Amino acid sequence: MVCLNVLGLNCGTSIDGVDIALCKVESSHSNGNVAIELLSYTEVPILPDLRSRVLNLTRPGAPTTLQDICDLNFALGEDFTRTVLQSGVDLLTVDIIASHGQTLWHTPSGPRKSTLQMAESAVISHATKKTVVSDFRVAAVAAGRQGAPLSGFLEAGLLSHPYLTRLVQNIGGIGNVTVIRAEATCDTETPSSNHFEFDTGPGNVLIDAAVRHLSGGQKHYDEDGEAGTRGLGFIDHGFVENFLQSPYFKQPPPKTTGRELFSEDLAKDLVHQLKSSGHSDDAVIATITRITAESIARAYEQFVIPQTGTIHEIYLCGGGAYNPNITKYLEFRFDGVKVCKLDEADMGISAGAKEAVLFALLGFLSVCGRHITVPEYSERRDPAILGKITPGENYHAVMRKVLSDPSFDDARSLARINMKGRRE
Repeated sequence: MVCLNVLGLNCGTSIDGVDIALCKVESSHSNGNVAIELLSYTEVPILPDLRSRVLNLTRPGAPTTLQDICDLNFALGEDFTRTVLQSGVDLLTVDIIASHGQTLWHTPSGPRKSTLQMAESAVISHATKKTVVSDFRVAAVAAGRQGAPLSGFLEAGLLSHPYLTRLVQNIGGIGNVTVIRAEATCDTETPSSNHFEFDTGPGNVLIDAAVRHLSGGQKHYDEDGEAGTRGLGFIDHGFVENFLQSPYFKQPPPKTTGRELFSEDLAKDLVHQLKSSGHSDDAVIATITRITAESIARAYEQFVIPQTGTIHEIYLCGGGAYNPNITKYLEFRFDGVKVCKLDEADMGISAGAKEAVLFALLGFLSVCGRHITVPEYSERRDPAILGKITPGENYHAVMRKVLSDPSFDDARSLARINMKGRRE
């Protein structure tokens, strides 16, 4: 058995803060199962100036230099280190740090797929003296897949049900869904292929950018959906319909997207068009919010229900799960389907901690040389071990623990996931 304490770090598309989850992860060589225990979780905000740098750099066509990119990589590494040191976690208890970093660019299609995450792992390792695992998406892209979303295997491992088809919809900067088939409907000869996942389109990215633009930078998001609620009666439905004719929404899975498509500049253009048509600020926010909600609903109708036959439960997470103008609309569009926050699911972890726990698990699997299950409908099914290892002062101690497992040479995929604290 291998047992490591792993500190998982994640900063999403919204670039608001680093999620930090300390997890105890154990793997049994007898059956390939993995058990996770969440020991602590917190979120530490990103420095505002650094957030602005990332937002400016990720605008399509934004002027930049190699010097800017080089410096940003180290600046992000320093800020991730700062968040770790301010998190209250006792580093003496940590074996490895698993850092997703910050996605700067993602090209999921075309003649050459590529992806770029930054927050220099050597900076984090040097400051903390710990072995760091990072760059989780590149191996999946190198194997011919899109490298995102990545959370489906964890959600499927924790939420599979004999008779219920469940969806986990994350509404962060970008929206993405994991579709978990009822086990009774799965192919018994390939039991690992019980889920698929894809990005539904914009989550909060356009809403947040519109709020910043309209408030002159005084506000960063529509808190509790207040502006969108005031504008509900003034939504420009024709505008929503026209926007949803964009090619991305008609493209079948697998698919992923990001700020390279749904950018700050696009949000500003939407605001300008709506304001030029005489809409109030509240109506603008309500209309852009409806774009997100309707894009999610149509993704289910076009790409989920035809594959599963039905949907029984929808679990929401990410900041958009707290926007009533999204959640109530999904309840309306899928009357009779249970729609609730992911915290109400029996996962054993909070929705806020899920992404950081995900990367803690990926870091553990990486040092153990194990790959995750490949989702249905993936372009390629080649297995890939995700993550790059930056040795720290404790590297030999970590590897001694890993090498003590008799199954170290067995590069099998992850089997069953058990979250300690979850009711079986």
